[in-house]
Amino acid sequence: NHFNAFLKYVEKDHESLLMLSDSELNKTVEDYVMFCCDNDRYAVSSIRGIVAAIDKFLFMNDRVINKKKMLMFLPEEKKTSQRSITTKEIHLLLLASANSRSKAIVHLFCATGCRPEGMADLKMKDIDFISYPDDFTGIIFYSGDKHEFQSFCHSEATAALNDYLDTRKQKGEELTPETYVFSKVNCIGNEAGRMSGVGIGSVIEHLMKTSGIERVKQNKKRYDVPVCNGFRNRFNTILKMLSAENTISYAVAERFMDHKLRMEGSYMFPTGLKWLDEYKKAVPELLVSKESRLKLENENKQKQIEELESDKDIQINKMQLQIDSMLEMFSSVKELRKRN
Repeated sequence: NHFNAFLKYVEKDHESLLMLSDSELNKTVEDYVMFCCDNDRYAVSSIRGIVAAIDKFLFMNDRVINKKKMLMFLPEEKKTSQRSITTKEIHLLLLASANSRSKAIVHLFCATGCRPEGMADLKMKDIDFISYPDDFTGIIFYSGDKHEFQSFCHSEATAALNDYLDTRKQKGEELTPETYVFSKVNCIGNEAGRMSGVGIGSVIEHLMKTSGIERVKQNKKRYDVPVCNGFRNRFNTILKMLSAENTISYAVAERFMDHKLRMEGSYMFPTGLKWLDEYKKAVPELLVSKESRLKLENENKQKQIEELESDKDIQINKMQLQIDSMLEMFSSVKELRKRN
């Protein structure tokens, strides 16, 4: 929490901070902002968030700081070159995964492009294993919140998630609707065992270090492949490429990314099988293993063959009906001629 970190640094609690005079308060915040600017740990965007958190608390308590002045201390933000994690690199992460939890986390990132905080908040009641065909799983992120939205997992991610949950059941854990989907190792059945977004990020960061993925350092804090955003970049890139090919609409791509659009946020509420049909269009690119891709390709070819055969049967039936109709007509004409 940005604000709690600030209080710890200045050695104040909420009450003592509010007792400072205006000049003392501004000086205290200025000193902390300067400390963050000089610390390699903080990116410019993070410092903006820190100032916003402090300003919000003070505003709610009828205190004001010169926020505009604070932000003028920030250095110019340096441009970094980020890229998506590749499918080959994801294979390396899975090979380096020592347990089913790590594999499930990697697969869920690949299948949904979700944020780590969204993954950490998932409960069993937010996962729907039974309502969708072909081993697709429905997922509700940020359930009950104004940011709630629906996404899906393809069969590959569903299998990894089921494997992880089965492992927990085998250890004696009872999974209820309120149980968090991802828990800390050796912590069962309570809030203390819930993995945080930071904890999920740490799992991925450890896998990146042990898997041998080559990441290029952009500056003192960042690499070209972000820890969690690398998956999100991959997911977004796949959707945007499909949008460019007119396979899916731009609005659909943004909805799956949980990005806000001006009007669609108020009028676009896709659900159920129709929304799943949109997700399916991206699945061939989202799948990780060659086996899963080949299986899907074969299934799609089989469906196309069945559809062609069905169309052929329909055409044959239509032609047969036309022939029967013509024969009946000729028979009627023949009968009329005999009578005449």
